[in-house]
Amino acid sequence: MKKWLILFLAACLALPGQAQEKFTRGFEGKNKIFIPKGSVGGGLSASWRKYSLGEDEGYTVLSKYVGDLKGGYRTLGVAPSFEYFPSNNLSVVARFEYSRLGVDLDNASLHLSDELGIDITGQHYKRQSYALAAGVRYYVPFMGSRIFGWFVEGTLNGGYVQSMLYEFDGDLKQGTYNSNWKLALRVDPGICFFVHENFDFEVSVGLLDLTWKLTRQNVNQVKDSSGSSLGTGLNIDLLAIRFGAHFYLW
Repeated sequence: MKKWLILFLAACLALPGQAQEKFTRGFEGKNKIFIPKGSVGGGLSASWRKYSLGEDEGYTVLSKYVGDLKGGYRTLGVAPSFEYFPSNNLSVVARFEYSRLGVDLDNASLHLSDELGIDITGQHYKRQSYALAAGVRYYVPFMGSRIFGWFVEGTLNGGYVQSMLYEFDGDLKQGTYNSNWKLALRVDPGICFFVHENFDFEVSVGLLDLTWKLTRQNVNQVKDSSGSSLGTGLNIDLLAIRFGAHFYLW
């Protein structure tokens, strides 16, 4: 009897220890490696937008203040890139970026009150930029997946931007011309997903930047001026959303 009592007590003490298991929601996953060390990748990010401005295009929300709105807006951006992975999930990135922006405001009437109104006609804005970026990118698999993941990219960017705001007075073109040299530190988060063993799509958005800019300005090819600025921003820049595709060699 004493022997059976000892066995019963030992079983009672052992059962709770056997029943208890480490609680986990599975976020650590089983696969820690999203892209292995030694991989080489190349890709292309691109964006293109074109809008027609006018009351007949559905911009009636502005009709209380802006009337007779006619014009257009278009952007184009391409950015080929190269990646090398010196470590698992960590890559060194190099990228060239080119973008163009064009805005043509053929006509607009701004009515702030019954007594105050401004008519704007024939305003044009053009801008094109070139930039080189180099930095690092770190990938994290989503819940251990080797298909879905997110990344954070930090880069040093240097670039040159030309822009002009002008109008025509008869055959005479008048306006302000700007030349900008920029140096910026940027942090861009994003997500990516593989549609093939070696091919993925990604989306990234601007989050944080520290930018130094030197500007030289010329008005009507007569008056010159220059200035510099240094500033930072912490916000989600929806205008800086990039869509891209990459091909990797393991």
